[in-house]
Amino acid sequence: MFDGFQNKTFQMWAMHFCTINDFPAYGNLSDYSVKGHRACPTYEQDTIYIQLKHGRKIVYTRHRHFLKPHHPYNQLKKEFNGS
Repeated sequence: MFDGFQNKTFQMWAMHFCTINDFPAYGNLSDYSVKGHRACPTYEQDTIYIQLKHGRKIVYTRHRHFLKPHHPYNQLKKEFNGS
């Protein structure tokens, strides 16, 4: 940093403590790519996705594996791509 009053430079230390933001802003703040095949920063390598056949869109699927075994959504296989 530059101190205009003393006309010299100095090293400043700072910390970003807390923020509330949406997912794209999270990527900007943390310098993490929130796009592409591994967009989830928590489950990176375990992110399950498919790329649509007639386009370049990436769809994240199979989130039901995070649900408890007897959750009602576990019975809806047809609505969740059958897998």
